Amino acid sequence: MMDDRLEKQYALGHLRPDLNFLPDWNRRSMAFRQSSECRLDLSYGSSGRDRLDYFPTAEPKSSPTAVFIHGGYWQRGDKSAYSFLAESFVQNGVSFVAINYDFCPGVRITQIVEQVRRAIAWLWHNIDNLGGNREQLCIVGHSAGAHIAGMMMTTDWPNFAEGLPRDLLKGGLLVSGIFDLEPLLATTNNDALHLDQEEAFSQSPINRAAVTSAPQLIACGDDETQEFKRQSDRYVAIFGSSNGSIRRHVVPGHHFDVLNELSHVHCSFHQEALRFIADLSSQRAEPDSVAPGLI
Repeated sequence: MMDDRLEKQYALGHLRPDLNFLPDWNRRSMAFRQSSECRLDLSYGSSGRDRLDYFPTAEPKSSPTAVFIHGGYWQRGDKSAYSFLAESFVQNGVSFVAINYDFCPGVRITQIVEQVRRAIAWLWHNIDNLGGNREQLCIVGHSAGAHIAGMMMTTDWPNFAEGLPRDLLKGGLLVSGIFDLEPLLATTNNDALHLDQEEAFSQSPINRAAVTSAPQLIACGDDETQEFKRQSDRYVAIFGSSNGSIRRHVVPGHHFDVLNELSHVHCSFHQEALRFIADLSSQRAEPDSVAPGLI
């Protein structure tokens, strides 16, 4: 049964990203793709959407890399609309990768998570050949992408594929994320997601074992709904109690404003993100220092 309160809390359509944000993001993204030394549509698998874009700095071997996963309620979006985020990162010493993935209802969220895990594994194996540095990967995600990024932070990489290190990801920047999927069961979003109770539990980062002590920055807009704020607060409360390197950050604006804040070098959120990622290169999560599991 639909819960009217939750429906309003998780509704984003009234913000009209198609009119208020995407046109400008697409314009800025196209301009940067045309002016930068980028590698587009690199294949990490056999699916048509198993593709990623790579935007290196002038010295990628010595640069950290932000690996971005876009949002869209696991149902829409494309990496090409988010190239604009790469510009200020690349110009300030951080290489940038944007990942595509398949959508619900064609696949389930469980499959999307596995697909992005394959993308991250492919990147770890191949980024050195692209001129980058696999020892400085930081996952970044927005909205549904932050959920997927959260699942990457709870991935036991050596168990996922032979040869992968436990500390494959040196940090995570999770923005306006949904880390507990259970509330979506009572909203119309689930008409396309087809979540059941079991999948909602198993694919919620907050219900998974903590496998890393890598630093994480959990950000959310100060004009977001209470549910989106609660989601970020709960993630920090659960994992931050055993990992002192997880902290909360408040960004001016609502669910889509936060990406503009992240993209402009003069904005405090972008500066905070740059500091966070730069600090990762001088820190190393201890592979054997694993927080207690939740399940």
